[in-house]
Amino acid sequence: MKRNQNTNGLTIVEILVAIAIVAILAAGLYSVGNYVETQSKIKLTESTIETLVTALDEYHDFYGKFPDPNADSEYLTGCDLSVEKLYYKLGLAPGAKKILGHINTSLIKDANSDGFREVVDAWGTDFGYDYKTSYNFPVITSAGPDRDFGVTDPNNAQDNITSR
Repeated sequence: MKRNQNTNGLTIVEILVAIAIVAILAAGLYSVGNYVETQSKIKLTESTIETLVTALDEYHDFYGKFPDPNADSEYLTGCDLSVEKLYYKLGLAPGAKKILGHINTSLIKDANSDGFREVVDAWGTDFGYDYKTSYNFPVITSAGPDRDFGVTDPNNAQDNITSR
């Protein structure tokens, strides 16, 4: 006598294949998500640099010069970082101060709790601000996704985002 077996379930192989397909799709989505997040942070950082450059233009139009981060006598005690000096000086020129209001508020911090705000990039790293009188225009630099300016290792400077 033949018994009729009911085969309504899934085999272990079918279940493992389904799990593998879901894992591959999840890994693909994760890598695409990371790429999109990095690209959006790069765009936000570039936009912030452009805003700071516009504010620098306004400052220059108002004072006839650019903020010099090396002229310590022009800054209050405790205003030590070049980007703190930049933010402080730009806040003194009415047109530049208005432009600073367009920067995303999450990028303006007082990370070292010294009472002076600094502008950070999308990864939370302070911008670098450099100006010498021999320059035609100041340079604003973000360390980029690796958060390393690459000063001591030029191989790490390729992802820096700069106003040049």
